[in-house]
Amino acid sequence: MALVASVDGPNRRIYLGVDSVGVDIHPIDIYKEVRTLRRTDETLRPFDVFMQGKGNEPKGSGKFTERYVVLLNGTRIVPYDGSHTLRVIGTVITDEGTSGISCFDRAPLTPTSIVDIEYEPPQVEIVTVNTGSGLTAAQADQLQDIFRILGLDAANPLSITDALIQVAGIVQDITQVDANTTTVSRQ
Repeated sequence: MALVASVDGPNRRIYLGVDSVGVDIHPIDIYKEVRTLRRTDETLRPFDVFMQGKGNEPKGSGKFTERYVVLLNGTRIVPYDGSHTLRVIGTVITDEGTSGISCFDRAPLTPTSIVDIEYEPPQVEIVTVNTGSGLTAAQADQLQDIFRILGLDAANPLSITDALIQVAGIVQDITQVDANTTTVSRQ
């Protein structure tokens, strides 16, 4: 099955073939075919690389990030010229900052061809979180002092929970003592 029918080097367009109709397409499969075409077709070699495959970076514990494709230097993918729904099940972006359906060009299609694009990237997002606590240096030092006084290990989350339980107990004890205390005044 050949997903790519041809590559227009000067216009930087990748034309999909009839085999792309009625199947789920992962952009990495298009990338693999374009890479093979560029290697075997000398007329495509003078042009800058059209796309780049990325991802598959280790996340630890034998897990890896998803694979995705980056379209380079204005490259776009042109769906097969016939009415159908193109189903894309992977991530495709451009080096210009666009993604999804914007990576496809339907302008070269004949006016009678109606191509709907269903773009379903994997439900994966990488979220960068500030690894700091959000405390100022002075607040962090004060917290470390409190942990040291209580004999707790600040690096251990269970120890922090223990500290909160101890503090709650101390507050309860103070409240109880305060309730049982009567004020005596001297005259």
